[in-house]
Amino acid sequence: MKSPRASLVQLIEEWQWSLDGRLLEASRNPFLIRGASLSMNAWFDWLALSGAYLPWHPFAMTADFRQKALLATARAMSPTVAATRCEVLPLIGAATLRHYPARKTSAFPILIVNSLINRHYIFDLHADRSFVSFLTDAGFDVFTIDWGNPGAAERAAGLDHFADAVIAEAVRKIGRPRVNLLGYSMGGVLATTFAAVHPEAVAALVLLGTPADFSKDEPLRSWLADETFDPRRAAELFGNLPGWFVSGSFRSVKPFTALTKPVLAMLDPDELPTHLAIEVWLADAAAIPGGFYADFVDAYYRRNALWEGTLRLDGTKNAELGDIACPVLNIYGTRDQIVNPLSAAALADRIRPGNYAEHAVPLGHLALTIGRSAVGDVWPVIADWLGRSTRSRSN
Repeated sequence: MKSPRASLVQLIEEWQWSLDGRLLEASRNPFLIRGASLSMNAWFDWLALSGAYLPWHPFAMTADFRQKALLATARAMSPTVAATRCEVLPLIGAATLRHYPARKTSAFPILIVNSLINRHYIFDLHADRSFVSFLTDAGFDVFTIDWGNPGAAERAAGLDHFADAVIAEAVRKIGRPRVNLLGYSMGGVLATTFAAVHPEAVAALVLLGTPADFSKDEPLRSWLADETFDPRRAAELFGNLPGWFVSGSFRSVKPFTALTKPVLAMLDPDELPTHLAIEVWLADAAAIPGGFYADFVDAYYRRNALWEGTLRLDGTKNAELGDIACPVLNIYGTRDQIVNPLSAAALADRIRPGNYAEHAVPLGHLALTIGRSAVGDVWPVIADWLGRSTRSRSN
């Protein structure tokens, strides 16, 4: 029987999930979407005319200072994030490869492909909630891509650079003929794309909260596919979309969840370190290369090109989901309000039946990776599936 405190925590979680869900559903109204797009265009016009997008402008300086102050405050209260020791290897540009050696006999290496929206250490949040440490304890050699802080050189870098060149360089640095790929959210889309273009380099593919058929990825698809909104305008203005812009956009998707976080943290002391570490991770938003952002919105949300088999990297490399030759484990949350579970589950229609397995859990987008339930319902499933996949390839 649950304690009164646990019951209250569950009640608040249900309340915030329900209200955010209603708000997200209402936001699909075409008139609201068009109004939001026009408002965004007007804001871009103001930024351009006033110069407020420039880093030395008082508006941009204030926004950046607010973000840094939020991060500093969160760090002062949180346990140390990204605490697991690792070796850092250079990749291309700002990107680096972090290596966490296995603590037991090494199996096939795992390369984790993260989203460009947030930092790599969601998988190494703090000492008592580290998926990386869980995997190394289980005998896996773990590598993660840290996209770093993009500079002037990354401003024009597009989808080809991040979905192909950087991941290919990471695989080369690992030094094995094939690796296991694990991708989360946007990183899962990049990992899926790479596996479709380079099937010979991927031994197994694990996806967490990853959209597949973007026509079903509502409400984000409706927002980003509106023809009034021009994603290249943001790229042209900012070059690299600043962290304060990215963080604010991410938090605004689920306002009721953001509002009730402090209450949940106080009511659930066992999870307080994780709540605080998540706030560090959310505040520590990296800039997103503008060219990549515009390419990603166009290729996936507007053209659904990977799903339709029309995606080309470098103009010559075909990305066909049907070309993925390795075993695939698709894990998604049935309560995910960032990536629609219908979009994630659709992947079963494109992967060879004998190669496909899925695991649906009643969790949200972030809880899939570091939630309390993920420790028992997601992490062991991944380790067990990869272990069996590795053994089957060895026999």
